[in-house]
Amino acid sequence: MVKIRLRRLGNKGRPFYRVVVAKSSAGRNGAFVETIGTYDPVSQPKKLEIKEDRALFWLMNGAEPTETAAYLLKKVGVMAQFLEARPGQAKKYKFLDKRTAPTAAVVEVEVEAEPAAEEVAA
Repeated sequence: MVKIRLRRLGNKGRPFYRVVVAKSSAGRNGAFVETIGTYDPVSQPKKLEIKEDRALFWLMNGAEPTETAAYLLKKVGVMAQFLEARPGQAKKYKFLDKRTAPTAAVVEVEVEAEPAAEEVAA
């Protein structure tokens, strides 16, 4: 299996990452197939450069991004293109939606409000 993930470079306390395509069995900084971009989280503003055509090519050919790589690909717009082409894959990447489930307090308010609306209508 092939994964899209981050390869760490830089000094201690100043990380710099390359976005690479690598076999899942390879180590974090081990052998890789192709470099498709870079990510510098320390600089202000954060720098993110990804070859969109190559990232989309690898996604379409079965490469799975790690969670962090998927967030970066979403920022660039590659994940939107991929999910548009393959809508069945959307359930795999639900973690990209930052919406949270409603809390218990919100559910209780909604349940109490519904019977009152029915009584007014009746």
